[in-house]
Amino acid sequence: MKNLTRWFFYGNFFLGIYAVLLCIETNLLVDVSVNKVPFYLFIFFCTCIYYTRIYVRSVGAKNYNERTLWYRSNLLQIKRTLYFFKISAVLLAVFLIATNFHFLILLSPLQLAFIFLFPLIAAWYTFSSPFLGLKKIRQTGWIKPFIVGFTWAGWVTVYPLLLFQLQNENRDNIPILPSLLLFVLNFLLFSTNAVIFDIKDYRNDFLHRLKTLPVIFGIRNTFRFVLVPLIILNLTVFFIFRWQQHFSVCQTLILLIPYLFLVIITMQYRKQRSVLYYLVVVDGLVFVKALCGITSILLLKK
Repeated sequence: MKNLTRWFFYGNFFLGIYAVLLCIETNLLVDVSVNKVPFYLFIFFCTCIYYTRIYVRSVGAKNYNERTLWYRSNLLQIKRTLYFFKISAVLLAVFLIATNFHFLILLSPLQLAFIFLFPLIAAWYTFSSPFLGLKKIRQTGWIKPFIVGFTWAGWVTVYPLLLFQLQNENRDNIPILPSLLLFVLNFLLFSTNAVIFDIKDYRNDFLHRLKTLPVIFGIRNTFRFVLVPLIILNLTVFFIFRWQQHFSVCQTLILLIPYLFLVIITMQYRKQRSVLYYLVVVDGLVFVKALCGITSILLLKK
């Protein structure tokens, strides 16, 4: 059972599942129908591939946390799983392009830019480009959380709405302001989560001279001057979004649950936790957000 749990969290299956749930939540919160199954399978496989490749590449590094050790001891099985995921993702991509090609060629330049923007930034975050003279964004520690927030917000907010437009042959009925507010809301939540993870990695980043926000400001000041303002911004945008969408009081209370957990988790930041704790609890916060968003719409329709 313990090994299964580690496969689920360390193998990034959990990230893939909550990426799918966040995509479903996006459509429901802006009041459009959900997409078809192949799109969600594609999101799941790509999410798992991206994060698994990061840790497969890092198994040779001088890092002895429990996740890296798990990757080293299960490397062959992980590579086989990764190979299966890559084949599945390619087949799904071909299917999605083939079935929507006649609409893809009609996309505006801005929509096409959105399709390529987020994968390119995600790649730049993880990989350097000697040909262009660019170092990977992860080496610029202070901006890391906000790049993570931006790419995740695009992945789970922009893509599901773009595909909805394609599959419904209508590129004009997505409400612009609510979808923009939801993008900002997701950006702030993922950025906040990423700052919490940087606090977890403070000692390692300090030793490697990676100038993350906790290394620059110290843990206490990061809590005061970064996390607290981000949480306040989260709640401010949430209530604007709630007002824009006319959510009921009951829906609002359900949607506030993950933000209550966010405050509780932040208040526990001084305690030393395992890697698995952060994957289950901190990443689980985003999972709870998706479940609460879906529940508030499906069970409490106005």
